[in-house]
Amino acid sequence: MLFFKKKKTYSFMDIGLTADVHCHILPGVDDGSQSLDESVAILTELQRLGVRKVILTPHVSRTMFPNSAEDLGTRFMDFIPSLPEEIRSGMKFHLASEYMVDEFFEASPDRLCWPDGKHILIEMSYYQRSREIKDTIFNLQMDGFQPVLAHPERYVFYQKKYDKKKGVEELRDFFDAGCKLQLNIMSLSGAYGEASLGIVHWLLDHDMYSFTGTDVHSRQQIDRFTGFQLSESQLEKVRQLARNNETIFG
Repeated sequence: MLFFKKKKTYSFMDIGLTADVHCHILPGVDDGSQSLDESVAILTELQRLGVRKVILTPHVSRTMFPNSAEDLGTRFMDFIPSLPEEIRSGMKFHLASEYMVDEFFEASPDRLCWPDGKHILIEMSYYQRSREIKDTIFNLQMDGFQPVLAHPERYVFYQKKYDKKKGVEELRDFFDAGCKLQLNIMSLSGAYGEASLGIVHWLLDHDMYSFTGTDVHSRQQIDRFTGFQLSESQLEKVRQLARNNETIFG
């Protein structure tokens, strides 16, 4: 007789996320928030949901979002004082980035990390694996950084390789090589398709995620932070990821 883990429906509040390590709220720098008003609307909702610490991680990609650390730093310093008092007094903010791993990454002097100064968020194109990804993971570690691959469940080329029994072996290779993996909250809802959700459950069941983040780009996305079909053990693992986020802030 086969026994299946019973799944229940959960929402953002059930996860207990108080520290967000991945979001696109700094306005006007990438494909995230495009105005101060939109950023305030997003932060107001996150604050209502219990988030108290936020790492802003704008995209850095020479071909699409050629942001420099200096320019992002200036925008960040202008942004924080412009927020309403109830947000500034009730939340803590840190500036980092989400770096596209491509042929230009290694030459970039920018290294905006999470608050511990060690963890660095990286990503690939959704449609093709970066040729440089394995070398980049190794080289970052040799330079004293801890690479964190954003939303592995969202990469379409991995969704096509996903097998219900074997998962995605290359993601296991990254994990074994010391690269940490970050889960997107909205991925729990199945928003990116059945294969993506399968990868989420496989990575959770094999304890391969280390952190979770909203990766929020707009106010409307927050409405999708619900309807998570998880077993009780999977929910507890996501809650642990949320607790791991807190350790980044010391």
